[in-house]
Amino acid sequence: MAHGSLSGHEAENRLQRLEYFLNVLNQMCIGFITIYISYLTLRTGLSGTGLHAWLVTIGFSFFMAEGVMIHYGGNVLTNGYKRQTKTTIHWVLLTLGGGCGAAGALIKMIQKGFLLQSTHGRLGMTAFVLCILAMSSGLAALFSSRIKKLITPLLNKTFHNFLGFACFVIALVTQYYGYQTGYFKSRSETDFQILMKCLTLISLVLSSYGPMKALYQKCKNISQQF
Repeated sequence: MAHGSLSGHEAENRLQRLEYFLNVLNQMCIGFITIYISYLTLRTGLSGTGLHAWLVTIGFSFFMAEGVMIHYGGNVLTNGYKRQTKTTIHWVLLTLGGGCGAAGALIKMIQKGFLLQSTHGRLGMTAFVLCILAMSSGLAALFSSRIKKLITPLLNKTFHNFLGFACFVIALVTQYYGYQTGYFKSRSETDFQILMKCLTLISLVLSSYGPMKALYQKCKNISQQF
């Protein structure tokens, strides 16, 4: 019995170490993407498409990616913080991420006269709408105790988490297609475009693990109420 308990504890430790390793890998991907795009756009000037690319990268690929992972137990940067501290950091990062990302998307939509025909453009507009909805639902989640007569706090926060996660996924898929645009192609080699696509997909998958676990748990708790 003791041996079985020890084996289970050892397996749990191995899983935790694996999660820490994958999180460090993810942090490296996020850092590389953010630093390179910042270098690329700052070097050529923050105006027009350059400003758009920088804002959405800083907003979605950096601030929002870090924000959605704040409460994840495998996050090596925040796992030692208290829950209240994590929540505060979460709100700050997602406010910055949503603000920068939405502003960056809006710049391009205004440039194009809101006529976006490419896959990158349409996904970007979708991410923009989801971002606005997620930020609005975030305010509702923040004051969930005051509106609990209309909707339960658990249901409200679950809806907010779903919108935020959907926004993040669509935003990073949009970023993936962004590497196929003329702006990026004219400033980087083909091999580097492939590298950036791979890093973005890796970051998307690894960043999504924690939020998906949390969302699943919330949905499970909701189902138990009925």
